[in-house]
Amino acid sequence: MKPLLLLLFVFSLSSCAFFGKKKDFPEGNYQMILGYSNEEYHKVKRESPQNAEADAYGNDPTIYRSFLSLHDKDKFVMAIDDILLYGKYRFNDDRLELTDEKKGSLALDIVKVKNDFVQLRGDFSQFSSARVPTSEKLYINFALDKTPIRETPSKFDSQVNLWRNAPVKSESEKEIKARALNFVDYSIAYFQHISSSGTHHDYRMDGVESPIIYAENGIVLKAWSDVPDSWKELFYNEKNALVAYQYLFDGFKYGSKEEYHVRGLLLITFYLKNLRNSLATNL
Repeated sequence: MKPLLLLLFVFSLSSCAFFGKKKDFPEGNYQMILGYSNEEYHKVKRESPQNAEADAYGNDPTIYRSFLSLHDKDKFVMAIDDILLYGKYRFNDDRLELTDEKKGSLALDIVKVKNDFVQLRGDFSQFSSARVPTSEKLYINFALDKTPIRETPSKFDSQVNLWRNAPVKSESEKEIKARALNFVDYSIAYFQHISSSGTHHDYRMDGVESPIIYAENGIVLKAWSDVPDSWKELFYNEKNALVAYQYLFDGFKYGSKEEYHVRGLLLITFYLKNLRNSLATNL
């Protein structure tokens, strides 16, 4: 009986170690690659389980502007479309706990970790959003983005993502301009990041829904009637959005007309920086 008891004891200890094992993943910048509502996730899991794995990709433009960044051992930035949180994080067993001093805490279940991919599940119902479904839990896949950060601020920094915070009242002209300028700062960081990555399969031009047309040979402001509603919704109302549009219009009109002997993403970045410099003189 003693060998059997010893065997059971050893099994008991190993079982506790296995079932009690914490789930976590390395800090770094994680790009969102897929998102499901609770209902969608379980349907996909039944019908095509491979598409419910942590390394499954989607192609909705939302994912290209959504991310999770863990850095400096306890700091985080999370941007899921128009939901922006930043502050401190910690791992607690199989959960990632995020704390934003102004917006509160969010506990995300770590569902799966697979190499450089992680699948998280969370309830976002406490946050106001015009774009993210918050009536049920969401399953979100992230992939570790190993692109070196060559210029700062990067697209993962909170300071260039403040435009995501929806205004709760009509804003002053100065506040509207600051919001529009912050969006341009994010756009610069977005295209800089893609240029630094060396591969372009992980982005789409409409990942930045904008009043600006991004082309191989430069940038141009769209007609007001062609500006996407998603950009107008960054502002309190259409009247505020029109003030922001006029601000951009003046930036294009009076900005630098330099010519560059490059094309593509690098040229877009250069012209956006010129626009930004023009806008900064008229805050």
